[in-house]
Amino acid sequence: MFVAIVPSLRTIEDLRVRQRVPRVLTTRFNLLAWGAMVLLVLTGISNIFDASDDCGCDLTELRFTGILTGKLVLVGATIVLTAWHSFVVGPRLLDLNDRLIGGSDPPDETELAFDRRASVALSAVNVLLAVAILFMGALLTSREYSLELT
Repeated sequence: MFVAIVPSLRTIEDLRVRQRVPRVLTTRFNLLAWGAMVLLVLTGISNIFDASDDCGCDLTELRFTGILTGKLVLVGATIVLTAWHSFVVGPRLLDLNDRLIGGSDPPDETELAFDRRASVALSAVNVLLAVAILFMGALLTSREYSLELT
């Protein structure tokens, strides 16, 4: 959203429209994103049991369990960081931008800059976590690596 929306907002001359667009987009995107997150977690849980049934393997196998545990920790971290961004940093940043555009009671520039950096940092960390989660998922599907078959 940051890459697509922020540059586009700068082209909108009407300040009221520029103020309203991020709120509408982030509200709608958050609904979709959280719905997708719930769906991914539910299908992930289902996949754990399907993988165990398909390969006839033991979920207590040390290497498989270690990779799965690591992946679950990363998923948990992603959920926590996404919640922090969605419910704390994002709304605070929207409020500060409203105050900046509205002109009345303008926010402190250091506070605005801090929240912008926090938003970008949270997004970047979540992207890195997502790549690591995908990598660990690929390791789990590789029987030769994740299971020590004898």
